[in-house]
Amino acid sequence: MAFWNVTGGAQVTTFDANGFAVGTDVDQGSIRAMSTGTVFGANPKFTNVPLGEDNPVITIVSGIDAGGRGVVAANSAGIFNSGEQIIVKATTDIAGVANSGMLFGASDSAQSPPINQAGQIEVKLYKTAFRNGEWNSVTAKFDTEPLTVAVSGGWNLGEGIDNSATLIASGTDNAANPTQAVPGELVYMDGDSDPTQDEYKPRTNW
Repeated sequence: MAFWNVTGGAQVTTFDANGFAVGTDVDQGSIRAMSTGTVFGANPKFTNVPLGEDNPVITIVSGIDAGGRGVVAANSAGIFNSGEQIIVKATTDIAGVANSGMLFGASDSAQSPPINQAGQIEVKLYKTAFRNGEWNSVTAKFDTEPLTVAVSGGWNLGEGIDNSATLIASGTDNAANPTQAVPGELVYMDGDSDPTQDEYKPRTNW
C-alpha cells in the first residue's frame, strides 16, 4: 500500500516503530467544508480541509450559515442538530420540535391502490403551438408558456370513448382493475403466427 502526502506532494516512504507511515493520521479523518470554520470543534478526530477545485467530494456543511453556504432549515421552529436521535417507534421530537410522525412506522397501505395506475392522461399540444407560429427560433422557447394541455389519450376501446380524465373510476386499465370474474388477461402463442388474447378463469377458491 502506498501513502501519499497531499500537502508535500510526494509519496511517504518512511514508517515509525508501529509500522505507520510518518506524517499520516491513522485515527482521524478530514471533512471538506464549505466554510473556513471548525467543523466539529469538540471532536479532535476530524480536521477541516478547505474546498479545492475539481475535487469530486461529498461536502458536509459546518452548520447554519445566513450567507447561503450552510444549512437551510426545513422547519424554522427547529434547532439545528438538536433533539433526540431519529429512531422509528421511539422519537417524539425532530430538531427539538414535538413530532410524533416517527412513532408510527407502518405505511398507509390501506389508502393505496393494490395496483398502481394512471389517474389522468394529459398531453401538451406542441404541434399545435408550432402550427400557430408560437415557436421562437431565436430564444429557443415558445412565446406562450406554459403550453396548452389537453386531457386526452386514454381510450376505452370497448366503449369507444376517451376516459383520460376518469381512468381509475372508469376502470379503463383492465390490467390494473381485476375482478373475481376476470382476474387477469394473457396473450399466448399456440403454433399459429397470430397471438391469442385470452382471460384467466374466474377465481372461486377464496
